[in-house]
Amino acid sequence: MIRFESTVYTHFIAQKETPCTIDFLSASLLRFECRTSLNQTFLNNYLMIYNVGGGLNLAIGGETVELGAGDLVIVSPFTTYSGIAAPEHSAKDNGTSFYLVEFSCSNFSFFPLEKYAVFKGANAVESPLAELFSKYVRSEAESYICDVLLLETIYIAERLAKETTPQQQLAVKVRDHVLQNLMKPLTAESLAAEFGYNKDYLGRVFKTEFGRTLKDYINVQKLALAKKLLITSDMPVAAVGQFLGWADLNQFLKYFKYHEGVTPAQYRKRESN
Repeated sequence: MIRFESTVYTHFIAQKETPCTIDFLSASLLRFECRTSLNQTFLNNYLMIYNVGGGLNLAIGGETVELGAGDLVIVSPFTTYSGIAAPEHSAKDNGTSFYLVEFSCSNFSFFPLEKYAVFKGANAVESPLAELFSKYVRSEAESYICDVLLLETIYIAERLAKETTPQQQLAVKVRDHVLQNLMKPLTAESLAAEFGYNKDYLGRVFKTEFGRTLKDYINVQKLALAKKLLITSDMPVAAVGQFLGWADLNQFLKYFKYHEGVTPAQYRKRESN
């Protein structure tokens, strides 16, 4: 589960004051080699359907929705859906395959969503969905990693719902890279080298889109994850520092105390009382 406070995660909730909690529940990848009917289902939670390939015709809340390869639909709770997987519309070798991801959200404010929202040509979500599914079925990651991958997918959908400039697209790519690499040393310089841009230019583009400097954003994300690990796990302080990219424990201790006013051990003790 991830909880977004407006003072920390304004880039995710468009600076709304209402906190938002997202909780990943399950993921599956369905494949059909022949025409198959999907039974009508009543949703208690949000459902994301991404069509990897083949024909997929859905009925959502009494309305017909056709998904081609690379299309995405997000369906709101308390809605019924059914459908038909139609492999004959695709190459015979591949059939029809699609991801189903179920999640809950306390205040879905990323984009308008009544019954459902369709995103054509949403191929950008396939990579995080594939990673999310892989980690889920293999139990390779803590639940918050799945939450982050889910959030990345929703954020991509949010960006698709808006017209974006090349600068905005670049800022989003940098943000996604930071979220996916919190376990590595990250600096404005290393990000500029990674993306092949001047450090000052990249910093301006990022701040224009997200309202904070790259350094501040990295600090917020690393500290948020460090505090979560200190509270929810029994990892030694040194292990937390190493997990977040610090080879030198003393550097991590100084970094944490500078930003939080207490050492990691003091923070863990205080929050456990």
